[in-house]
Amino acid sequence: MRAILITIALFFMNSSMYMIDFGTSCDTCDWFVVVDGVMGGRSKGTVVETEDSVVFTGEISLENNGGFASYRSAYGEYDLSKFTEVEIRYKSTGQNFAFTLNNYQRFYKPSFKHELPVTNGMWREIKLPLRNFKKYRLGNQLSGNPSEEELASIIRLGLISNDEKASAFIIEIDYIRFK
Repeated sequence: MRAILITIALFFMNSSMYMIDFGTSCDTCDWFVVVDGVMGGRSKGTVVETEDSVVFTGEISLENNGGFASYRSAYGEYDLSKFTEVEIRYKSTGQNFAFTLNNYQRFYKPSFKHELPVTNGMWREIKLPLRNFKKYRLGNQLSGNPSEEELASIIRLGLISNDEKASAFIIEIDYIRFK
């Protein structure tokens, strides 16, 4: 149901901006955690909503072929073709993360991502041009950037750990704004 509301909000919103404002008052934040346990790994992740943000914490484990933790939106219809960049306000420690854009439900299909470097616990606003996202499949970079058609058919947004190392992590997200 929330995915339908997000789709409706995207359709009727001002076409110059779309914003996901995290926190306890967020009405479009039906995001959820997925860790490598779905494949037998042992990484952990939990989310706590604050009044103004969401805090994703956990620990990446490389044991049992593990190595990732992610925080993802529900499937929906996200036409990002009319936007040129995404701005994310966040702070993090322990792991680099990446912001992801998915066109497919199957995990083995290509997706797009852009790195969010560790901020050492300091708030940072980063602007990522959508055309600079790189195509990946199963952690391996492929050639290409998102086309207008691919940006028009995004079905999921997300954050994923982006380092191949075992460590604890914290990433706190205030907002994600498409412009």
